[in-house]
Amino acid sequence: MPLTFLKLLIAFFFCAFLIHTFDLKLTALISDIIAWHYLALAAVIPITLSSFFSANRWQVFLRLNSIDEALTNLWKINLISQFQGLILPSTQGADAFRMLHIERRHPKKRGTAGSTVIIERMIGLLVLCTFTLFALPFLPASDNYTLLIITIGAVSSIAVVTQIILTSKKTYALYSRRTVKNSLLSLLLGYIQKLHASTINFPYRQALTSSLLFICCYQISLISVVYLVFRAYGYDIPFIQHFALYPVIAILTMVPITVGGLGVREGFFVYFYGLLDVPANIAVGASLANYTLMALIPATCGGFIYMWDTIRENRQKDRD
Repeated sequence: MPLTFLKLLIAFFFCAFLIHTFDLKLTALISDIIAWHYLALAAVIPITLSSFFSANRWQVFLRLNSIDEALTNLWKINLISQFQGLILPSTQGADAFRMLHIERRHPKKRGTAGSTVIIERMIGLLVLCTFTLFALPFLPASDNYTLLIITIGAVSSIAVVTQIILTSKKTYALYSRRTVKNSLLSLLLGYIQKLHASTINFPYRQALTSSLLFICCYQISLISVVYLVFRAYGYDIPFIQHFALYPVIAILTMVPITVGGLGVREGFFVYFYGLLDVPANIAVGASLANYTLMALIPATCGGFIYMWDTIRENRQKDRD
């Protein structure tokens, strides 16, 4: 709780700083929208295309670990986890709940089932970095990209190093034989060992062959939402240029500095899209609209599904 409260304070500070520095008016964030049909189209993508590609990608990883799940079940788990993940101080809080739900459904595959979420995230990061590096030459000529290039280089390096560490048998050997006396810590260590072992033994080549199309389409669908949001604000930024900027923002906001990345994400939108001469008020509005569409709308759908399932289960218990 103290850590969450601190992150809320940091988020409030960032928001107040942006509002004061750029003289932002909250009402203008809505009144600046001039093409609502683009926003309506963008709102459909996260709960249709993005969910479809995400569920298919996850299904491939699970099947490679001999875990069979229907796409509808994975779609429900994704949406419900989005809803439950809102309580955690990170933009990736849903991943923790996805691991929890899939392992509850497959208790004999503990560690193995959860590892698919981590593997999915690692590969997704590498794909995002690849997209960004590919799209950099398509940005308009400017001398202001130094920080962007340094950031992309640092993020890509960290992603590759993390992948190497998590799939290294030498790293696993450093602690795999260690034991602790505390029963709770022993259970935790045992689970981490299973989780790590599964990431090492996962058939990555086979997974990429089967799921690369779904992985790429999923990331493209997320960037499509950003593209449509800016179109709604009247900024027709070439689609390829979003590939150079948005993945960097998405990766940086994974760091749990504030709750849901609030404030920090908006600051990144202001800076990086400012390189394309997008005004601060438009960048902040686009950031908040994008978060609402990609996180809050799926979470709301997940909340309704969760409540419906809970009511149905309680009725079934009453009948029994």
